[in-house]
Amino acid sequence: MKVLVTGASGMIGSYLVRELLDKGFDVIGIERSKRKMMNDRYIHHMVDLGDREALTAIISGSQPDRIIHLAALAHSVDGKEYTWDRYKYLNVDCAKNVFSAAGQIPVLFISTVDVFGFTRGIVSADTEPRPVSFYAKSKMMAEEECKKLDNFDIFRFSPVYTDEVKRDIQKRYYLKYPKIAYLIGKGSEYEILNIKRAVESMVIWCGRRPENKIRIIKDQKRMSTREYIKAEKKSGRAKVVLYVPRWMARCGYVFIKKITGENKYTYLLNKAVFPLRTRDRE
Repeated sequence: MKVLVTGASGMIGSYLVRELLDKGFDVIGIERSKRKMMNDRYIHHMVDLGDREALTAIISGSQPDRIIHLAALAHSVDGKEYTWDRYKYLNVDCAKNVFSAAGQIPVLFISTVDVFGFTRGIVSADTEPRPVSFYAKSKMMAEEECKKLDNFDIFRFSPVYTDEVKRDIQKRYYLKYPKIAYLIGKGSEYEILNIKRAVESMVIWCGRRPENKIRIIKDQKRMSTREYIKAEKKSGRAKVVLYVPRWMARCGYVFIKKITGENKYTYLLNKAVFPLRTRDRE
């Protein structure tokens, strides 16, 4: 089987490509950067997904059995904030190009649980999203475009981490890495996703028929901020830990949200005070 992966050189993409090759798949990688993977069963195309003609030519010429669309703009880099136009171009317009070029080829689109936004309680794939950030809003729009395909699935990933890269989950217990950590109440539990579990879910998908469904992908065990901070202190980090009573955190969140409304800053507080709880449809 031949699998085309967009964002093949990214954090998730690079792990996925290696695992697909190890499992015997032929892989076509699409990325704006130069080739990093050397393998006889790997073909790399350096192309901007905004170039619809080039993208269509690659897909029609290589005829992959599956397409996994990973490429996206997720976070600011070095503190630089991106405009909505930038997010829309990379996460929506480029996704539409991929979906258009795919035709009848099954597509797996990787989205995010951030689309749930301020939604409270236990949520599932059927819960109506309320995205807040530019990233989440653009992913939601791309999901709607993906649903127009005849053969698709959408995976909403929980925050992904590796043993080396934990930036997304460190936000849950660090004010300033690696010195100043914080603990709300006796600690919080967050749903996260190890890169191995993320890759496994995508590889398994390649061997199944698409169901035209949305799934939430997460680890079985939640991350305990108390346990993580304890491990960080043993490693010589988290030298200062700020302890915040849970009642104080909740009162502060309610007060700030009432004054400033729902925005990306109060959304961050919302995630700290009311960690997301999801239930997959399976």
